[in-house]
Amino acid sequence: MAKSLTKEENILLTLINAFQNDEKEKLNHLVNISKSLIEVRKKVKEEMEKLPPQFNVFNSINLLNHENYNSNLFANFLEIKFKYNGNEIGFAKLFLKYLNEEFGWEFDLENIKIEDIEIKRELPTEERKRIDIFIGYKEKFAVIIENKIWADDGYKQLENYYNYVKSQKYDKIYMIYLTPYEREPSEESLSKELYKEKGSKLYGKFANIKHAEIGYWLEGILKRQEFSFLNNNEEENNKNDYKLLKSALIQIIDNEKSISGENEEGDMTEAEIKKVLNENLFKEIKTIEKADEYIEMFDKVKNLLVKQKIQILIEFTKKIANYLKSKNYKEGEHYTLLKDKYIIKEMLNSNYPHPIEFNINNIKVSLEYERGDMSCYFGIYTEDKNMPIKIRKKLKTSIENIFNDFDEYREEGVWIFLYYIDIEKDKPQEIAEVMIKLYELLKKEIK
Repeated sequence: MAKSLTKEENILLTLINAFQNDEKEKLNHLVNISKSLIEVRKKVKEEMEKLPPQFNVFNSINLLNHENYNSNLFANFLEIKFKYNGNEIGFAKLFLKYLNEEFGWEFDLENIKIEDIEIKRELPTEERKRIDIFIGYKEKFAVIIENKIWADDGYKQLENYYNYVKSQKYDKIYMIYLTPYEREPSEESLSKELYKEKGSKLYGKFANIKHAEIGYWLEGILKRQEFSFLNNNEEENNKNDYKLLKSALIQIIDNEKSISGENEEGDMTEAEIKKVLNENLFKEIKTIEKADEYIEMFDKVKNLLVKQKIQILIEFTKKIANYLKSKNYKEGEHYTLLKDKYIIKEMLNSNYPHPIEFNINNIKVSLEYERGDMSCYFGIYTEDKNMPIKIRKKLKTSIENIFNDFDEYREEGVWIFLYYIDIEKDKPQEIAEVMIKLYELLKKEIK
């Protein structure tokens, strides 16, 4: 005869069954929501096909989320100044006006001369760091802009930037943290005590701005009466034709909104997702605890999707490695090849693994994974700060003859030539062939 359960055991069994039923219910919700979201994606794609073609120049050349190029774009845009009908127009001053209106930052705009506004890109500091974008006006004020699309902050990065600019004797120092979704800097980079506590050195002088806000600000400029001349299409008077500037503004607007997922497609997708969640989930979430349960579940789903994305990159890498092997290049002798589990671990720990790497006297032909958006790229890499100049001077033409789609980098001690791989279009065999030719060139020329 089976032993009867005690009162405590019955209570425990009841709790276990209730927990299992609750988990099963949540999983059923997740399955239903997943099916609905697949339909959402299909529906949004169908709706987008009904719209005029949505062409983003930066996205088409794989530079939509590239921090360096995005910073170059914004800095060069701020440099634009010209006269129209006797009025001086400078986008740097317009940006300062936006910051004044949005955050109350004091710049004495009436007395600012456009030609005296200083814009610097990658301003070096004493700690061998580089401020992404710097805006300065005489000794009156400085604005530090740190552009973080996907990368994480370095240790005390923003605090060091502030301390360096402070040493340059500016009366006021402001800081902008520019990200896709208004995320805050890490505590290690800039302590909250330095910008959130009253009386702190950056209190009231620090702003989180998402990229979409830059897009909306520029959209507002295009709509203002004083800029109606941008819509002047009189072909007979070419010197008053601003269509290239207007075209650039439209592309920058779309690019900045796209980075934050707030372009036409992003808005439509969000609205449809909200509708699905309203029908399937929100009506059951009445407490913070219940919301946290679903957040935890969706986080797990996201982690699984991230791992799947890493696996796609790994499969691409294996095809490169197989081609190298077919050409008699041996792992361990000619190049290093990371194990799958190590790649996954490094990516999940926000590192930058080099799955395949040839090494010729500390000059490397390397494949690397980006830890932020999990893109991949390859090229020539070194940690020797003196080598990039030598290689460019000696081998630039030979390298471009091998592969003319490389971007040339000017940062110290990192990439010299780099190409972002589109794994949907680029063939692993062709990437492998370029890596072989670069390896043979460097082996011959670098002694």
